[in-house]
Amino acid sequence: MLDVEYWIEKIPDADSLIMAQNDIMKFNQKIVEKCDSVYDLRSYGVGFTHDELLSLIKEYKMSEKEMYFRNGEVVKSDFYNYIADNLNISGIKEVNSVQYGITIRKTSIRSFPTDIAVYSKRGDIEFDRFQETLCQALEPVLVLHESKDKNWHFIQMYNYRGWAKSTDIAIAKNKEEVFDYLDTDDFIVVTGNHVRTQFNPYYSDVSEIQFDMGTTIPLEKDMPDSVANQSIYGNYVIKLPSRDDKGNLVFKDGLISIKEDVRRGYAPYTRANVLNQAFKLIGDRYGWGDSFNGRDCSSFIMYVYKTFGFRLPRNADEQEKCPGIVRKFADGLSLDERIKIFDLIKPGALIYMSGHAMMFVGIDSGVPYIIHDFTGYGVKIGDKYDFIPVNEVMVTSSLLPTSMGIPFIGRFSSAIQFEM
Repeated sequence: MLDVEYWIEKIPDADSLIMAQNDIMKFNQKIVEKCDSVYDLRSYGVGFTHDELLSLIKEYKMSEKEMYFRNGEVVKSDFYNYIADNLNISGIKEVNSVQYGITIRKTSIRSFPTDIAVYSKRGDIEFDRFQETLCQALEPVLVLHESKDKNWHFIQMYNYRGWAKSTDIAIAKNKEEVFDYLDTDDFIVVTGNHVRTQFNPYYSDVSEIQFDMGTTIPLEKDMPDSVANQSIYGNYVIKLPSRDDKGNLVFKDGLISIKEDVRRGYAPYTRANVLNQAFKLIGDRYGWGDSFNGRDCSSFIMYVYKTFGFRLPRNADEQEKCPGIVRKFADGLSLDERIKIFDLIKPGALIYMSGHAMMFVGIDSGVPYIIHDFTGYGVKIGDKYDFIPVNEVMVTSSLLPTSMGIPFIGRFSSAIQFEM
């Protein structure tokens, strides 16, 4: 069951095109219209009033519960005071203009301008409560504010907002400079788990840069004879953003081997390709908010679908609001009735329950199976269920018990096929 062909062979129309690229672009626009958390950055506002910007920054609240550092020490008020001061609230002007930028490498988006991790349980190192998500490399972002220590930018990406390290963002002259670079028909898409640029002994800022599944990378139009004294043969010549000594956007050439798991243009959107992409991540480490160089349940879905050109919301509850062919699992349905709904659901469809996102892969022996990036399941010991950690991408039966003892399928709320 860990072999993708086992499931693809069960799909009659596995290689049929579900939607062409133009239709996917139209679908993305419907996502923007329907989902409040997804933005078209090209039409974003040019500035904010003092109160408007303050309300965005204040969306993140300090916990009133006792919290802990990685070493188990209790987080005290002086740390929270430092964070509050670094928000640089006094630096918010009456009118605050928006700057455009590009991420030069993948970067964490944090609740607050600090990379110090904070946990809700002593001894826990899995769930850093200040870690929101990851912004991939080569993403357009809007810089809305700067921290007091100038090490952090408060940014808006297409589906998330928060604090990112300023050294990971190159500031553009204007909107046009960003989208003239990104709006190209000549690009490669990372279809593997991770790929890296070739080592560059002359420019460390474009040397061995890691790009993750779903990242789109523009190709260089003005082809050089070599890059960093290396022949370009056997490589894609890519055009990469970098920062000058003032943090402004400049471009440099880099190389990615043609043998890496990348492709020119988006992958064709077929059910076989969706499963192929998902199964490439089997065994990959779970990471809350994309920590540990991994992904969590909803970003696993988001990045798989990004290889086809989809721009999905970040979190599971927001993804569940997306347009498409939707099947609901009403409360009160029996187990057999829930299984019967899968007669109407195609492999590659997304399955949601409160706090979790999964992908349907097919039916085996009358049981629906899913692939998901999940933390664990429940095993009955005596009269209660104990939590068994997994923390990876894996294929499981939908009948697998959750930590509460209820099968996963018993908590499903909806299934969505991204189709017009």
